[in-house]
Amino acid sequence: MSLLFDPGFVILREDQSVKLFNIILVMSQVFGGMAVLLVTIWMSKFESGFAWSEDPDKEFNYHPTFMVMGMVFLYGESILVYRVFRNERKKFSKTLHVILHSIVLVFMLTALKAVFDYHNLHKDASGNPAPIVNMVSLHSWIGLTVAILFCTQYAVGFITYFFPGMPIPIRQLVMPFHQMFGVLIFIFVSITVAMGISERAAWKHTCWTKEGQMCAQQAVSSFVGVFTFLYSVCVLLLVLNPRWKRQPLPEEEGLHHLTSSHSMTD
Repeated sequence: MSLLFDPGFVILREDQSVKLFNIILVMSQVFGGMAVLLVTIWMSKFESGFAWSEDPDKEFNYHPTFMVMGMVFLYGESILVYRVFRNERKKFSKTLHVILHSIVLVFMLTALKAVFDYHNLHKDASGNPAPIVNMVSLHSWIGLTVAILFCTQYAVGFITYFFPGMPIPIRQLVMPFHQMFGVLIFIFVSITVAMGISERAAWKHTCWTKEGQMCAQQAVSSFVGVFTFLYSVCVLLLVLNPRWKRQPLPEEEGLHHLTSSHSMTD
């Protein structure tokens, strides 16, 4: 396994390596786009669409939609910035990285509000308040942990590398941990999404839990999980291959050597 991520272990010529990179990149965009499209179809067509707190049942639908859009797709795109734009100036890549992460943060907080409102403002069939207890499932425990980790990662990264920006020695110290936790959080997000899809399907999709048959709703939700998994695999392949690591441009040489030759995402 170590050979696969050894920059000195070369199987493909440079042109073949670039072609493989482009193929996996295109595949990642197709898979990620399909995950976003299908979760939107799932929530809008099969779960009655969207609303705010005046209709908590529909407000919940923002939760899976924004989590897949933000914590899966846009988070993955933010990680890929340093791979896709590895020939651009680092300031451009860093700014885009921060912007994408900021959008992810907004999506994530909105998604969390949606699910807590769904529980706290829930009403029974007669319209009377009937709150649902929060934080009882394994999905919720892991999900909230991942959300806290992401917020911590965002805050540390923003302060250290963007504003106000820490001295170079501190950046050098933090960078390996910033990279490692960024990838680990992304992996945990994919796992949490899969758990959430299974939990929602078990609660709401009576076609297979009661009627014992596959239906369009169940198929769509399952494909959301499949495409999320495939997208995550593609992102990890692109990120973990050191041959596709961004190299400093000539004008950047000697400025901010924050990572070693074995760094993952920068």
